[in-house]
Amino acid sequence: MTKQERLERDIERLAQMKAHEDDLRGQGYRYIAGIDEVGRGPLAGPVYAACVVLPAEFSVTGIYDSKKITAKKRQELSDVIKEEALAYGIGIADNNEIDEINILEATKNAMRRAIKSCNAMLSERYGEEAGAGIDMLLIDAVKLDAGIPCEPIIKGDEKSLSIAAASIVAKVARDTFMVEMDEVYPGYDFAGNKGYGTAKHYEGLRNLGYTPIHRRSFLRKFEEEQKSEKETGTVAKKVYAVRNGRTTGIFTTWEDCRKQVDGFPGAEYKSFADPADAAAYLGLASPAQDCAESFPEGVRAYVDGSYDAASGRFSCGVIMIRTGADGIIKTREMSQAYDDPEAAKQRNVAGEIMGSKTAIDFCLRNGIPEVEIYHDYEGIGKWADGIWKANNPLTQSYRNYVAKARTRMKITFIKVTAHSGNKYNEIADKLARQALEQ
Repeated sequence: MTKQERLERDIERLAQMKAHEDDLRGQGYRYIAGIDEVGRGPLAGPVYAACVVLPAEFSVTGIYDSKKITAKKRQELSDVIKEEALAYGIGIADNNEIDEINILEATKNAMRRAIKSCNAMLSERYGEEAGAGIDMLLIDAVKLDAGIPCEPIIKGDEKSLSIAAASIVAKVARDTFMVEMDEVYPGYDFAGNKGYGTAKHYEGLRNLGYTPIHRRSFLRKFEEEQKSEKETGTVAKKVYAVRNGRTTGIFTTWEDCRKQVDGFPGAEYKSFADPADAAAYLGLASPAQDCAESFPEGVRAYVDGSYDAASGRFSCGVIMIRTGADGIIKTREMSQAYDDPEAAKQRNVAGEIMGSKTAIDFCLRNGIPEVEIYHDYEGIGKWADGIWKANNPLTQSYRNYVAKARTRMKITFIKVTAHSGNKYNEIADKLARQALEQ
């Protein structure tokens, strides 16, 4: 998608997302607020809510579901929203409140605090002209008693400009807090996972225990598993198998699984303690055979790509694995995002191509004579080996690059199954996704 096409799309989306609010203004509502929350699912940190009242003439494009735009873009939009809004407010409910009264009620309290803060700003800025303040509240599918006429909108952050603006302000505020908490409580990767249950987060819990910002009510199952591990001497690691979703496969975290099934009609998925059972559920003979953590001497690379439809950018993630004669494994992680509209037509495949080139380039720079490249898209190896015809500039350039590199080193391509539970394949995938958030 070209920049002009993206602009035209965003202008059309802006008009669609303002339509209902313009209609409400036509009915006599003056201060229409959108409200949304962020952080109901994490294991640590507060839940944040934001309430935003936009002026009728607000015309900034690109405001959409906060989860579907990059971190850099969210920050830029949050600054603009707060500068141009008639008023905004942020409300917080911390982990102690969440544990005491449950996440739903804590979320509602955070929303009421955001509304109160927003009304206070309206009164401060406009005095008597503000009257009673907000006279219509648009909310993303939560029933809230706030003493104000309220309209719930399913997937409101995709349909209402005010709700989308609130979701962006709330997410930027909460993400900023969690990055700060990463410095206060290192070892949990709060800056990367924002408190969600990733592998690094669980590793921190196992090694370091709880912090004062952890939600103990969210960790009861983890505590039970830890107790079971101590009693039996075994380590329980859950995997999630998606049989019907946006992507079919085996995922190592609930957050990654949830992305594939939330809102997907007829989604089918289950959790398993044994990856072999998960593979059987998907009709596979066994999980990928390349999951072993003991490698022969040499250099391997796992590569993956990702694509963000909202920005039109793609990215690569690479993890280099070097095993010495003594069996010691050393790793090196690399990632990069790209803004190339022509190459982006290949979506995440473009990222995987760039991942392969990045791995090869690393070997050439470091005098490595041989590498095995593990990839989950078949064309990465078949274009390089001349089995598939390279019929566009990106694949042609890639094929020629590999051919030239092979005059200086040996390169072997090995196809693996995506989301099969392989540790290094998952790392490459995560690196690619994180690159798009920078």
